[in-house]
Amino acid sequence: MSDASDCEQPPENTEQTETIPIVDLEPSLALPPPPPEDEWGPIPEHTNVNASRFSFSLYGIIPVILGIFSLLLLMLCGFFGYQYFQSVQESESKMKSFNQWNESFQNKEKKFIQVQKLLDQNKEILEKLQNQNKNMTEALQELKAKGGDGCGSPLSHWVQHRDHCYYQTMKTVSWSECSDLCVFWNATFLNTERSRLMCILKLLAVNQTWLGLSYKEKDNEWKWEDGSLPSGLKWRLPKPSMDFQGKCVYAGVHTVGIDNCTMSSSCLCEKPVCA
Repeated sequence: MSDASDCEQPPENTEQTETIPIVDLEPSLALPPPPPEDEWGPIPEHTNVNASRFSFSLYGIIPVILGIFSLLLLMLCGFFGYQYFQSVQESESKMKSFNQWNESFQNKEKKFIQVQKLLDQNKEILEKLQNQNKNMTEALQELKAKGGDGCGSPLSHWVQHRDHCYYQTMKTVSWSECSDLCVFWNATFLNTERSRLMCILKLLAVNQTWLGLSYKEKDNEWKWEDGSLPSGLKWRLPKPSMDFQGKCVYAGVHTVGIDNCTMSSSCLCEKPVCA
């Protein structure tokens, strides 16, 4: 019995085992075949050390060049910045001067308008004076056209104005000799001022002739020979002072001035109208 039990075979395992094939996940790298022996060259005994040194020095020079270039760029930017700052300041100064010029121009424009108004007023006055002068000239021509008048022949160059006749001498003498020269013409040296004096000067068309007016040192005044003070001519004469010692007054058509009494000039004589 025991032998029979011992001879019993174990039960067979009916379960089938599944075999999993092992796959190589990483493909093997194919190595290139070695070159044939006949293509192998000789191994160099010495390597090129200079090439490695050159590449090393080149890498050291490049930063230096870049640094110099950056420095030059900064200097260039600073230069143009300074130029821009200077141009801005010049523009401000020019604008300031332009504003000042504009203000002065406006002021001049206002003054010009005022002067223009004064010129218009003076133009009207001048037209009136020209009309008066024209009337006086016509009256003088009528007197000269006559065969004779209260002052004598028209060829004697005497000019009548109201109740007096006036004459400018041809001979030139010093101021102190005018009285004697006028006596020669049966007249007197013009030694007083009348309101018609300026009209007489225009009628005679005198050219620097002595008047009976001089500086009196004793009184420190401009006075006529009769002792009267000038009125109509006062604004044409300088302020009296001791600097005018020996100075006398002469007159022209549109001027009144002073000169040394010793200078030679013509004299202005007057006499009453002949009856």
